[in-house]
Amino acid sequence: MAGLIQIHGARQNNLQSVSVALPRERLVVITGVSGSGKSSLAFDTLFREGQRRFLETLSAYARQFLGRMEKPDVDSIEGLAPAIAVDQKTQSRSARSTVGTLTEIFDHLRVLFARAGVAHCPKCDLPLQSQTAEGIVQQMLVEQAGKAIVLLAPIVRDRKGNHTAVFEDLKRRGFVRARVDGAILRIEEVPELARYQRHTIEVVVDRLKPEPSNPSRLREAVEQAIDLGKGDLVLVFPDGERGYSTSRACPGCGEESPPLEPRLFSFNSPHGACERCEGLGLLRRPSESRVVTDPALSIRRGALAVTRKSGGAINYPKVDFAFLDKVAKANGFDLDTPWKQLSKEARKIMLRGSGDDRFEDQASWDGAKYKGSVRWQRRFKGVLTALEEAYANNVKHVERYLATSTCPECEGSRLNKAARSVRLAGVRIQELLTAPVRELRPRLEALELSAREARIARDLVLEIRRRAAFLEHVGLDYLSLSRAADTVTGGEGQRMRLAAQLGAGLQGVLYVLDEPSIGLHARDHGRLLSALEKLRDSGNTVVVVEHDEATLRAADWVIDVGPFAGREGGRIVAQ
Repeated sequence: MAGLIQIHGARQNNLQSVSVALPRERLVVITGVSGSGKSSLAFDTLFREGQRRFLETLSAYARQFLGRMEKPDVDSIEGLAPAIAVDQKTQSRSARSTVGTLTEIFDHLRVLFARAGVAHCPKCDLPLQSQTAEGIVQQMLVEQAGKAIVLLAPIVRDRKGNHTAVFEDLKRRGFVRARVDGAILRIEEVPELARYQRHTIEVVVDRLKPEPSNPSRLREAVEQAIDLGKGDLVLVFPDGERGYSTSRACPGCGEESPPLEPRLFSFNSPHGACERCEGLGLLRRPSESRVVTDPALSIRRGALAVTRKSGGAINYPKVDFAFLDKVAKANGFDLDTPWKQLSKEARKIMLRGSGDDRFEDQASWDGAKYKGSVRWQRRFKGVLTALEEAYANNVKHVERYLATSTCPECEGSRLNKAARSVRLAGVRIQELLTAPVRELRPRLEALELSAREARIARDLVLEIRRRAAFLEHVGLDYLSLSRAADTVTGGEGQRMRLAAQLGAGLQGVLYVLDEPSIGLHARDHGRLLSALEKLRDSGNTVVVVEHDEATLRAADWVIDVGPFAGREGGRIVAQ
């Protein structure tokens, strides 16, 4: 019969050969006592068969990677559509997933910043923008007309070596002068450079006065300088100098930026992940709070977890109190002062070492064959530094001293410095990721975009705002897009996936949900029901396993499974 999903003879789990019809493109709620067979009907029968049939439409090549799905114990199901389950058991627990990645909002933000963002130098904070050679010429004609200028092409930038071959090549190509470490010299008069020092060599391409009426000489010199400098040139004028680049390089320090691509903003890619935390936003490191067990005790009495309270040697790193006494006396403190009374500097020395200062250490042995001792001078690296080295070498017992903290390099954004420096109308991507979802739409609307940026960003911003609105609809406006997926509750995760499905805009799909009201405040319940109704009104069939009275009252069709649990359930009581 058209407009119905008809189930005949369902015997999955405790279902008692159930036959029931569900209206399509409606909000259907399946309810009943716990263990009555609600999930067996909704998930183990309806969803499994819908997914199995969809997978069978794929090619044999694709199916070999997806595995085989068993047919549920049912005689037949008619009118079934491709099925999507939104339950609490499939929540992502990966440390690399966030609210932004699960809802796909982050994917759209990556494309937005890659296509409309402006790269800035992480060091100088100057905008990095590609320019054409003709654009550079026109800018010089306006700013430097009639002034005596020098055009330089960078050949070597801050690299060690005597670079003899570079000067020989420049002379062979007819160049006369070069600026070496800031001084302009004739090439044949350049002294031999120190091999193990860093040098910068820029060849003088031309010295001229730009004339707007006759720009041909300037144009030729700029093109030659760009060719020699591989896209870069330096302009020296009476009041100073400035760098130009046809690639994404900083005009101040010359540091190059990688091309703006979506992968640059992905913390799951080596191109975009923070180098220090590898895209996790967190670091596991030895912590003072884990090492200092009792601040009321002295170091000698066992204030540090790595020492023996009865006195004697430190377990790790292997340093005895005799050596520590020398370190302490040299720095004006002693090992018998309670830890909490030590100065800040004394604590820092114990935890992070004494720098380059060396102290005498000794070792002795008395064996059956050999007997002797040895003395040497060595540095004290500090307890935390030694534990970090041990952790890097996979020493297992160091785990007890580790604490999780926000990565100081990326401040939890997970992105590398190049990605963090890109701006869209003065806003960095990490500022949007760390803000609550409720602030995302107002911030995007407040962006003052140029005509070009607005043209690129229009469709992307609309899609981001639409998906953010769906998160607000399901009561998750307090979350941030950077929130790790493994820190949200089961109910939050389910509503997150519901918002993602709303954003996908699919039609003709069977959605099966497992108690989406769990963990939701009563004031936000209306938003959830509104989201479910949006799914239904888009031409989808929504089946919800639920106990909540408000959801039951909002349903178009209700099925009560029971009457009791287990063997005494599995029947249709009412519908």
